[in-house]
Amino acid sequence: MVQPSGQSGNPEQLPERWLTLAELAEQEFPHATQFFNHSLSLLVQQLGVDRAAMTRVANQGLETCWWALGEGVGAEDAIHEADEFFSPRVMDNPTQALSIPDLQADVELAAHPSARRLGIRTYLGLPLRHSGKCIGILSLQSIQPKSFNAEELAFAKVLALLFARTLESETLRDDLQATRNVLNLTAAVVEDHSLESPATRLPNRRYLEIWLKAHLYLALRRGEPMSVTRWQVSLDPETKQNLREIAASLRGQDLLVDLGGEEVLLLLPHTGIEGAQTLLERIRALLGAIPMGATLWQPLHPVDNEDLTIQQALLRAAEARDCSAENAVEGCAEVQWMLLEMEPDPGDTDTP
Repeated sequence: MVQPSGQSGNPEQLPERWLTLAELAEQEFPHATQFFNHSLSLLVQQLGVDRAAMTRVANQGLETCWWALGEGVGAEDAIHEADEFFSPRVMDNPTQALSIPDLQADVELAAHPSARRLGIRTYLGLPLRHSGKCIGILSLQSIQPKSFNAEELAFAKVLALLFARTLESETLRDDLQATRNVLNLTAAVVEDHSLESPATRLPNRRYLEIWLKAHLYLALRRGEPMSVTRWQVSLDPETKQNLREIAASLRGQDLLVDLGGEEVLLLLPHTGIEGAQTLLERIRALLGAIPMGATLWQPLHPVDNEDLTIQQALLRAAEARDCSAENAVEGCAEVQWMLLEMEPDPGDTDTP
């Protein structure tokens, strides 16, 4: 018989806590992102921490992709800046956990500017290892001082082991598919010389179709949103040059497309509203305050999940652009966003 939960560390709580872990192992998650998000929420609930995050070691460095927050706790900089402040310490000694019960008790840490900005008193970092190397970090953060007892630490370590196995499996699968996609895209470009718009020398709709097939697989598996923006401009020589400069300044995974009819499409993979808006403001400095419509293609939403041609996202962006034009004042328009309403993960439970 499962006894009612007591305070953290009370032996009467042990059966219930580990039962939740057993139930987690029995669940099926279509995407690794759902597993990570659900598991991180479980850690927040069961261990009473304020933030739980998972960072993976990518080619471009440390990248925090998944996190869960306690009730009323904001992410702020504590999720991403922790990668720069704590994660190197974890990776320097990847065979054991980094446990800091109270930063204020350590003179060196307490004096560090990042410690003050983060607003963290307690940090626990668990390396995710595969074949002897660190492939990621599971971190727990608390605003108030907290000591993890042996049972709590064991609970976190078991989840860290599951995370490492899942992350390695997903990485291998993603790398293989990404290689196939790049090869297919390269072959298509070589064989088809009609993938460029003669008016702007930007990729055209045909190129877009091939690009989507090559790039949306990983975004779908990882549950990563993609920013989608549409606008119309008069294609005079100066604007054409500006568009080519914009395309040249984009990241390697981004895409600027000439849709024809003086309409332009910008796709920014794994980029949310804040990151997209920053780039759009730079673009508007060149093109002017023209009407722009934006949305996010959300692979975890039923509307976008099966739409690998992003037609629904394109329609939302077009509708948002029209709304931007209607609300223009004296020829100056703002970027209008039109977003899907995301439902909570059905596997998530309310934070106690």
